[in-house]
Amino acid sequence: MKRHEIVSSLFISAGYDPMAGVLELEYKNGSCRRWLAVPAKTYQAFSRSLDCDSYFRQNIDGRFLSLRGESGPSR
Repeated sequence: MKRHEIVSSLFISAGYDPMAGVLELEYKNGSCRRWLAVPAKTYQAFSRSLDCDSYFRQNIDGRFLSLRGESGPSR
């Protein structure tokens, strides 16, 4: 999945697969997680948010099943 850089204190990059509804976030420490069944509107709001860290905590973390993803650059 291709990721793009984001401005965040938690993350380096984000990617989204609209066909599968998978959100992938790369943390500053290099680890990566994927959230499953994330609606496109949730990803779009996350991407447009002025504070994506707060948006993530309030609307994504704990609300969708997450799995450890592949680490490393895919940007």
